[in-house]
Amino acid sequence: MARHRSAPPHSALGAKRGFTLVELLVVIGIIALLISILLPALNAAKRRAQGAVCASGERQIYMAMLMFSQDNKGHLPRPYSVGELSSDITLAKVNAWNQGVANATGYVDMNDDKGALWKYLKGRDNRKKVMMCAGDDGEATAGHPVDPNYPRNISYSLNPLIRRDSGGPTLGIVMTKVKQPAERIMIYEELAPNDAWCIMGQNSDDIPSGRHGKNMKSSYRTATTTAEYYSAGRGNYCFFDGHIESLPPGDLIPPRGKSSYHAPLIPGDAKPW
Repeated sequence: MARHRSAPPHSALGAKRGFTLVELLVVIGIIALLISILLPALNAAKRRAQGAVCASGERQIYMAMLMFSQDNKGHLPRPYSVGELSSDITLAKVNAWNQGVANATGYVDMNDDKGALWKYLKGRDNRKKVMMCAGDDGEATAGHPVDPNYPRNISYSLNPLIRRDSGGPTLGIVMTKVKQPAERIMIYEELAPNDAWCIMGQNSDDIPSGRHGKNMKSSYRTATTTAEYYSAGRGNYCFFDGHIESLPPGDLIPPRGKSSYHAPLIPGDAKPW
């Protein structure tokens, strides 16, 4: 009777061979290289998207300012300064928005009837989204008392020359009287604003944002003395005619910035520097 050969063991048929250490290191190296190539592009895309959301927020604020002026004989609401609280009924009617709690700078009261613009920006949750830039990582507010229980919830401020008080808090300037509106900034994207008053170039608390600089390392976004922040940073700025520009901080502040972006708004205004 013929004998059949038994089948060779599995290993003899050519079992699958695992990766060697060298091969694994090569694969890991390739993956690391791809990540290093793709990550800057992904970060740039993220910042572009954040910048677009931020610009949309500024446009909504601008439209609310415009509608307010139409309902108030052309006058704009005024920017609030530190210590002007929403509990003051008069301020709630004339200020675009107001500080919510004493000694909590940067914290704005988003409740109905606590800011002149809230009539036109419906809903507390919606206001929170509009007033806080998508790229705002919560920079530390400088120069005034803050309260951790009431953190900063705004990313924007207004041109201070809108505010023209005479014998008490009154509405701001008439919008149609602004000189060269396509060249004057109304709404600033500011670095950690503590109020709505942006005195660009005159106060160390009022600093333009560099949040959306796509070719800038994150560490430079708040490094306001570096060349990278000045030239590679970008922030959104809404002009009095409603258009929005993405500008580097260096274009806005001394020594090389354009003072004409900020003033004069109406005849007789002095330039800020």
